Amino acid sequence: MMKEQWVGLPEERFEKYQNWKTPSGYLCGTYATAVLLAYYQDYRQEFTLPERIRVKDSPDESVLIDLLRAYIQPLGMPTIPLQVSQGLSRFLKAMGEAQRARGTLLGSWQRATKRIRQGKPVLVGLLKGLGSTYGNHWVVAYAYFESTTGERYYKVHDNWGNAKKIIPVSWTNGTVSLS
Repeated sequence: MMKEQWVGLPEERFEKYQNWKTPSGYLCGTYATAVLLAYYQDYRQEFTLPERIRVKDSPDESVLIDLLRAYIQPLGMPTIPLQVSQGLSRFLKAMGEAQRARGTLLGSWQRATKRIRQGKPVLVGLLKGLGSTYGNHWVVAYAYFESTTGERYYKVHDNWGNAKKIIPVSWTNGTVSLS
């Protein structure tokens, strides 16, 4: 693994989703998932969402958010990786897609760096108990950095208006990615 340099996807690609912000409450799992799916639709060939849900490269996330919320957070409550991954898998199945989501409950580094090296962003859970200034929150990681002294960071879309936020890996626990 390369050290002392960022490895990942171009941050400019995530700027188009910068205004996709969790409005209030606990809907960050839904919003992070929307960014993940929009990225896949815009930059990867694995699948496309029906145009009634989202047109490729569109800045409008409203229909996608409403549908994802019904699958992931129907009650608007906080989520854990299993809820997000199962909800996303149900959504993909309903859309006729063969892809499924995969969640991990512990850690994030191995899964996130593997997916990022494959050119795929990944949802990463942040925990207040691990020092996260966001509290418990979901973000989309798309790049990582490891120093020669072992410090590790992700570059993320934070769903609060920052598409280039750098966070320490020590805040994270749990991932959701597409298989």
